[in-house]
Amino acid sequence: MSQLLTDSEKRRKLNNSNTDESGSEEDSSADEASGSDLESEAELENGEVDHHDGNAPAKAGVIEKLVLRNFMCHEFFELEFGPQLNFIIGRNGSGKSAILTGISVGLGAKAADTNRGTSMKKLIKDGKNTARISITLKNEGPEAYKRSTFGSHIIIERVLQRQGTNQYLIKSASGAIISKKKAIIDEILARFNITVDNPLAFLSQDKAREFITSTTDHSKYNYFMTGTLLSDILATYQSISKNIVEVNSKLTIAKQHLEAARRTYAKSTQVFNNFKRSDHLRRHLELLHGKIYWYNVSVFEKKIQKYRDNISSLEGNIRETESKISELTNKIESSKLEVPQLQANAEEARRQVSILNEEVHDAQEAYTKIRMAVSDVANEIKSEEHEIKSLKSEVKGLEKELETETSRSKDTIDSPSSLESKRLTLKELEGERDKLKALNDTFADPQNSAIMQIQRQITSAKESVQDMRRRKNEILAAQRDQYAPWGSSMAKVINAINSTNRWKEKPIGPIGYYVTLKSEYSEWKDLINAVLSQTLDSFLVSNEHDRRLLQQIFRQFRINKNIITRKFEEFSYESGKASEHVTFLDMLEISNRHVAFTLIDSNMIEKCVTTKDRRNANSLITQKNVLNVFSLLNAKSGHRSTGSNRSFRIDPIYYRNDLHKLSSGSASAADETRKIDERISEEQNNLSRLENQLREARIKFQNDKQNTEKRYREIQSQLRKLADEIFREENNVNDSNDSSRTETLKGRIQELENEINNKYGILDSLRQDIVKDKEKFVKAKLAVERKKEQMADCKKQKDDAEQEMVNMDGNISEMDAQMSQYEMKKEQHLSSINQFETKIQQGQERLQPLLADAEARCPRDKISIAETDTSETISQEYERTQQAVQEAEKTIGKSIQEIQDELLSNKESKEDAEKRVKNLTTISRALQADLNRRFDALHTTILRNTGESASSFERSLALRGFKGELKFNFAEETLTMMVQTKNDAQKRTTESLSGGEKSFTQIALLLAIWKMMDSKVRGLDEFDVFMDSVNRSISIKLLLNELRQYPKSQSIFITPQDIAVVGDLDSSDVRIHRMSDPRNSN
Repeated sequence: MSQLLTDSEKRRKLNNSNTDESGSEEDSSADEASGSDLESEAELENGEVDHHDGNAPAKAGVIEKLVLRNFMCHEFFELEFGPQLNFIIGRNGSGKSAILTGISVGLGAKAADTNRGTSMKKLIKDGKNTARISITLKNEGPEAYKRSTFGSHIIIERVLQRQGTNQYLIKSASGAIISKKKAIIDEILARFNITVDNPLAFLSQDKAREFITSTTDHSKYNYFMTGTLLSDILATYQSISKNIVEVNSKLTIAKQHLEAARRTYAKSTQVFNNFKRSDHLRRHLELLHGKIYWYNVSVFEKKIQKYRDNISSLEGNIRETESKISELTNKIESSKLEVPQLQANAEEARRQVSILNEEVHDAQEAYTKIRMAVSDVANEIKSEEHEIKSLKSEVKGLEKELETETSRSKDTIDSPSSLESKRLTLKELEGERDKLKALNDTFADPQNSAIMQIQRQITSAKESVQDMRRRKNEILAAQRDQYAPWGSSMAKVINAINSTNRWKEKPIGPIGYYVTLKSEYSEWKDLINAVLSQTLDSFLVSNEHDRRLLQQIFRQFRINKNIITRKFEEFSYESGKASEHVTFLDMLEISNRHVAFTLIDSNMIEKCVTTKDRRNANSLITQKNVLNVFSLLNAKSGHRSTGSNRSFRIDPIYYRNDLHKLSSGSASAADETRKIDERISEEQNNLSRLENQLREARIKFQNDKQNTEKRYREIQSQLRKLADEIFREENNVNDSNDSSRTETLKGRIQELENEINNKYGILDSLRQDIVKDKEKFVKAKLAVERKKEQMADCKKQKDDAEQEMVNMDGNISEMDAQMSQYEMKKEQHLSSINQFETKIQQGQERLQPLLADAEARCPRDKISIAETDTSETISQEYERTQQAVQEAEKTIGKSIQEIQDELLSNKESKEDAEKRVKNLTTISRALQADLNRRFDALHTTILRNTGESASSFERSLALRGFKGELKFNFAEETLTMMVQTKNDAQKRTTESLSGGEKSFTQIALLLAIWKMMDSKVRGLDEFDVFMDSVNRSISIKLLLNELRQYPKSQSIFITPQDIAVVGDLDSSDVRIHRMSDPRNSN
């Protein structure tokens, strides 16, 4: 405390000698205040003596009943309070927090003090236009306020209205309206010592949590200083000290000015008394003076004429510029008329290219099929020739076997084991043949899966290139029309909106027009456009009339846009912003504040956090004020991460292919078209790569097919040969002595010769087929080449058409630029003309007083201004004449008029300085006297408040067996709470206590502040929200124990939890109220 008052005590000792004439503002205030208490004192004098018991409740100043109508969540709510301790119990959503808010507002608090909104209208129940708060105060006993007027009760009623002015009604016990003035309520509250404006008198839900969870010593110091009103007293003291220093500084300067003014006035008096002489030189000097004025008039007239000549020249330049503008306008209009045809030509060329591309693809398919057919026939011819050769070889072998059959010996018969081995080989070859046959059947299907997949990729790549080219054309079109992203009719809609004068408040939109992405966050543009697209495509109005009118305009132009109806009001969103991370709000530049608050209200962009690493989303989503976490995935999509009820979810966000609804400049559009060109180039390279893969896949398919067929024929040949060998060996084994063997061999030879003749017939047919297929092959090859030539020509036409469009766009842009330059030049000329006209007007205005002054000096015909006259020559002649006058009057040095003017001016200055010194001296003495009285009162108040609050704090902790201490440091503005629990060897700060113990010590601190506050009525909402059952029970006992020491005060506690487990609640001074859900009762 001594550190806090050191500087103040020094200022108190300044200028003690000036305190004699000071007046007492406090005495005056006391006299005024005493007038309001005359009636109560009269009642005491008339014999009404205070016989109240020391522990009896107060007879005046306590709240008996609270009635809420259409207030917050209550349609009708009535509650009768006990005169001392009140506990209000209700579940979350029962509307219990409305009780303290209703008391505060009913007794005159502002909406901002309730933490329930910035306007009283926010406190009116939804769907209602009027809310009423009625508070009944007890008004009996010696402390009653004007009992003869109000009776035993005072009813204060506050009416809140959505439309119109809120009002107060102050009624007597009988219901008669006594007054409607807020000043009367202030008198009543002062009489009963009810401090509504003290933030610790009625702690709402938010304020209570803030106080209970306050951790810093500085915040505790501020709560103590504010609650005990020491901060207000100290601020007033310091303000008076500062005013004294300023007044004394001004007084010193004023005294210096007074001395200087007195000396100057004495000199002027002396000069005036010494004035004499001379007349001819003065008249000539007056003519020269007039000549100077008329010369200035002539100079201004020449300048004005010069400005008029410049205006004529500029008007000629404007006519020439307008002619060029008209010529360019005609050219631009003519060029724009050609644009649709060029667009149609380019689109037709692109369509022809697409058709020819399909035809080339079909021709290549046909060519490939014919080439494969020719190859198949050629392979089949080779196969047949190979089989004929095999059959002939087999015939020769049989003929040789026939020759040697008769001489064959039994020794030549193979062993049974060799025969069995050949049978196994035969079975294996038959299995391989069946597999090859099945594989060969798959080659019969031309729609190979790998080839089809590549073809689908090629189709997708071609469609992607077409989409990107279309998007590029849309971006180029958007450069000519700033509203292009919202449709071709949007510019007409905007013109219709601007031309209509029936709006109550002009609509804002499209919203995306006012929103721009900051350049450093350009990579997020696709994602933000996808997330906010619906809102960016919307319009904003403030009332239903404007919404209907805007909807009519939409129907007129056949567009369908969303309309957001929202009052154009602002609110504070900083407390709900995810300030530790980069949000959508940080990334965007929003040029209209109503658009900004709409995006915050509708899309909560201040809670949408971005991260480049999706793995961080899980931890970010759990942090304060984070609603969604967005991350990038690839060029076509991103991720949205959300979390609720300990669950975590990731959803994909696919980017839109239309134009961005975010506003962007020409530089951004150029950058986007450059990126699209790069992507087109990449996609075309990918298309070339896929076409090469398709050719390679078809070649591989054909080679695999040929190899399979070749292997199948080889196995067939091996099977026939092996079957013959087995047949021969079986015959050798079983029929070695059979004479029919020769006949069998002859029959087999004949069969083979017949088969050879058949093969020759098939071979002739195949050779005829291959001749026909080769003719088709040549025709198909020529068709492919012709289609490719047509494709090249069509592509050239398409490129020429697109280039022609680009050239046309360039020409139009160039002409637009030239038009802008000419318009700018015209504006410059018009601006110059306006400047010259302004200068002419200003010259005329300045010329008129010059003419008046010159004519006042002398007539113009009395003055002769030669061509050789200049301001210098006239001034020189004037100086020479003036010097002659000065020589004649050198004893004085000034004219009589100058001396007279100077004398009067110096006299006024002296008198003003004397008055200022007298006033400042009086103010300084009065302030110094008041400061001395306030210093003594402040010193005593601080000592009493700190001492008694420390004692109360220690007494509260002792209830639990703790020891405590409050340490004040006024220099550092800190309040440290030291606590020693039963298990501690020494005291420690509250930061190391458990959550329940810490909340208990905060309650003890609040009780110490309440003791100093000495307010008649106090309230606390959800004081036990951070306590366990043990600490909560002890805290309630503490409240009961401490507050029973002040039976004349009324306390209101609100809790969502039952307090039945706490003892000593059945006393007459405790009243428990249980609330039900207002939605069930309304």
